[in-house]
Amino acid sequence: MKNKTLPLVLCVLAGLLAAISAWSFTYITDQRDSGTPLPLKWPPGSVAIQIKLGSTANLSDGTSFNTSAQAAAQMWNTHLGNLQITTSFAPEGPASESNTLNELVFASDIFGKAFDGNTVAVTTVWSRGNERTRADILYNSARTWDSYDGPTRSAIDLQRVTLHELGHLLGLDHPDEAGQSVQAIMNSRISSLDSLASDDITGAQNIYGPAGQPANDSFVNAAIITLSPNNTATLGGYNTNATKQAGEPNHADNAGGRSVWWRWTAPAAGPVTIDLRGSYFDTTLGVYTGTAVNSLTAIASNDDLSASPHIQASSVTFNAVAGTNYFIAVDGFDADCAGLTLNFSFSPTGPLLPVITSQPVSATVTTGGSVSFSVTATGATGYQWTFNGGNIGGATGATHTISSVTAANAGSYRVIVSNAAGSLSSDTATLTVNAPPAPPAPPPSSGGGGGGGAPSFWFYGALSLLGLARLLLSRR
Repeated sequence: MKNKTLPLVLCVLAGLLAAISAWSFTYITDQRDSGTPLPLKWPPGSVAIQIKLGSTANLSDGTSFNTSAQAAAQMWNTHLGNLQITTSFAPEGPASESNTLNELVFASDIFGKAFDGNTVAVTTVWSRGNERTRADILYNSARTWDSYDGPTRSAIDLQRVTLHELGHLLGLDHPDEAGQSVQAIMNSRISSLDSLASDDITGAQNIYGPAGQPANDSFVNAAIITLSPNNTATLGGYNTNATKQAGEPNHADNAGGRSVWWRWTAPAAGPVTIDLRGSYFDTTLGVYTGTAVNSLTAIASNDDLSASPHIQASSVTFNAVAGTNYFIAVDGFDADCAGLTLNFSFSPTGPLLPVITSQPVSATVTTGGSVSFSVTATGATGYQWTFNGGNIGGATGATHTISSVTAANAGSYRVIVSNAAGSLSSDTATLTVNAPPAPPAPPPSSGGGGGGGAPSFWFYGALSLLGLARLLLSRR
């Protein structure tokens, strides 16, 4: 696709709209997509910008124009997950539309087009498809510039303007011009706000994610889906910094590369619909059964919800079987990634399975002691306890007690709870059996005859007297 330039304008207007708590971020989107236009964003990694504003440190806060702009880039970096803005300094000079650099410069016009009366800075962006490829930020050289914190002055604070323009470079637009009322550095009007607000940070993280890997990056760490009383759920998350595991299937027949996982146990039979509307990237979706990521059975998958209009969100519908564990994988087409929204809806058509609200707990006891394992399950009419996978005869209540434990009782215990809809198994509880402590050693003997030991001084005295008596007798 031919590159296109999108000029974005920050205007100096008096006053600010009143702040509200609702999120109001807006995005610069791919206008080719008539169904669900996605934000234009940089690929994961880094975007290098060359700052050519001047290196003389003579501004109100002790910085130069270069270092003030560099500090604004670092403010964004602390909140971004899979993208970082890297900066370098270059001598002052104009930007060029014909090079491949991302440049920050003072300019008297916008590549030959005059600044209008209220415009203090413009970000121009080139993109290909959903991907940004280049950007320049042009500061109106006819304005008086400085760098400072707090309330606005007659001079324009370059750092807060740079924060705003870098937001455009990242993909954010003006929430106030979209009819929103919120405190944000991305509003089109300069205010006394001189740092990023929560709205700005959340908006950027929806595109680039927060730092770190998602907690549900791997199959074994799949997040549990809990439905509301009306059998629906809306879940948020990110697949930024996620990975693909060895042996993992290609979801919707696309290699992807940044999958995250959820798990849901069907409480009854009935149709399920899952969609990813509201996500910020080109998604793929797969639903599976199985116990290992390299040996799953595919149930349903989808790439785009619609080709015309083009809706790059995914959606699947399938009939759930009561008591079955379903694993839901969300990935990005060709490893696309950003914030996501998973919408889940279930319509039970039969009686509900029991719901385990309290699981059996592992225990450690001494040989000869007693132990009990218990479960709490709403809607259960039957129980069957198992030991190391085999049924325990007569253990058909909510509690299983062993009154005199032996070493042979050590192992794994579970309970299968059931009703007319079917059955499901509890978590495993482990019984550890310890041998009783050895009896204490008897105390040493203190009386009676025999035995060794050192002779007393009395004994030595008696021997010496006896020897003296024998000596006297021998002399007679």
